[in-house]
Amino acid sequence: MRPMLRSPTGGASHIIRRSVLPVRQKARIVLGRASSMAPSMGLRRSTILVGDVHGHLSKLTSLWGELEQELGPERFESSTVIFLGDLCDRGPDTSGVFSFLASLKDKHPGMLARHLAGNHDLGFATFLGLIPIKGGAVAEGEFKPRRAEYPLWQDVSEKQAHVGMHLQGRRWGAFSREGSEDGINAFDSHATFASYSAAPGDREDLLRKMPEEHKKLLASLEFVVEVEDVDEHGKKLIAVHAGLEEGECPFDVQMTALRERRVDQAWIEALQGRANVMNLPKDTPDDVIIASGHHGVLEIGDRRRIIVDECGGRIERPLAALILPERKVVRST
Repeated sequence: MRPMLRSPTGGASHIIRRSVLPVRQKARIVLGRASSMAPSMGLRRSTILVGDVHGHLSKLTSLWGELEQELGPERFESSTVIFLGDLCDRGPDTSGVFSFLASLKDKHPGMLARHLAGNHDLGFATFLGLIPIKGGAVAEGEFKPRRAEYPLWQDVSEKQAHVGMHLQGRRWGAFSREGSEDGINAFDSHATFASYSAAPGDREDLLRKMPEEHKKLLASLEFVVEVEDVDEHGKKLIAVHAGLEEGECPFDVQMTALRERRVDQAWIEALQGRANVMNLPKDTPDDVIIASGHHGVLEIGDRRRIIVDECGGRIERPLAALILPERKVVRST
């Protein structure tokens, strides 16, 4: 039976399951089992899962070099690379991360890069009005937070931009001390404002200073990425930032909403859930692997459930990636 441990990034109220083995030891054991799997399996592309970057450009560039060295130029250039979400916040250079990602198509024309939206990215995008919503807005006094946090962002100008804004956007832009350099909020988004030299909570300033290519990238983030034939058994990979809910909502219904990037409720569990998305839904097809970031751990021992988020936005932790089909872990140095 697995012990229950508190998530290092989810706060004291969030519980996740982990193996008794430490992350690095567990990864070595899994890779020891899988080391006989060579990349010469006839698969068209290798698949690389990159954990939550969280504004750490230096970690990302280091990891990128390690991946190229591990795979070799030919295999690296023909890979499918899936960024598992939470590109922004916490780290010092969200702007640099977005520039790096926006340049991949020109620098690596043979590579297929896919970018998932995380809960931080959803807050960022809805704060700026870059993703259409059909619900999820709340009025003052209607919001009941899951834990204590700061008041929702409010536009005191005549534009009243907060009216109709998605809940996560208002949480993302709200600070304990508006305009102060040390203002903090539920997402640590002050780091993102700072990376664009914008005042914390100043939406108009951020919109002015953010390059158009960054806005386009943020607006285009996917809610789910699907890749066929990612391992020796021909399984299909479904990558989603937090995971799929284990409750009563059928697998196919959840997938349809994610493919459509449907934002019609205040909390999108597949992008921001915790304990309710850790396992596979009961009706998940047998040939499916579900991969996520979000949870602040590295778990690759379960053949059908993968979590790649060793960094969790922490400065002291490496940024990790997982190479499929052989399940090789590569880390920034």
